Amino acid sequence: MTQTTQFDKNGLKFKIFNPKKHQLPMIDFTQTNGQDPLSVQEYYDNCILDGRSETKEVKYVIKYLENWIGFFSIDLTMLHTKQSEMIHQHEGEDRLPQLPIYALLIRKIGIDQRYRCYGIGKYIMLFCMGLAQTINKDKHIKLVIFKTTKSLAEKIYFPKYQFNFTGTSGKLVWAFKRIY
Repeated sequence: MTQTTQFDKNGLKFKIFNPKKHQLPMIDFTQTNGQDPLSVQEYYDNCILDGRSETKEVKYVIKYLENWIGFFSIDLTMLHTKQSEMIHQHEGEDRLPQLPIYALLIRKIGIDQRYRCYGIGKYIMLFCMGLAQTINKDKHIKLVIFKTTKSLAEKIYFPKYQFNFTGTSGKLVWAFKRIY
């Protein structure tokens, strides 16, 4: 896919991954410089293509028209007191006794290098936010969270999608957005 090709969002499909049904190709998920700071390529090779999983996460594969172009995996998690306090401090909430916070955790997101910069990440985020809001009534989910690079958090996730982030001292940060 070239940058001059028109991207049709209606051609984008998210499907729950079924290793018996979906035959996925080798896809390059590394950054353009060849680095993989979030281990997305390793995860795809070992947990998607090989079908291994150590958690109860739900894996989605992404198809654009007739091409498999990516994946993401989600799970529910409970934040521990220290993590919860960081998020509450960041949002300026009063110092009340902390109750557990449940979150929809996006474990990994991988988009084929050839399909980046078309807003596919936006549709993944909208899907996950909608899913979290739908199941929020039963599970008391308060956040959508994921680990990303500090650079992406500063350049994309905060200004475009209003995801706050913590852990600003290292290369990787936790991005989060409250569910209302």
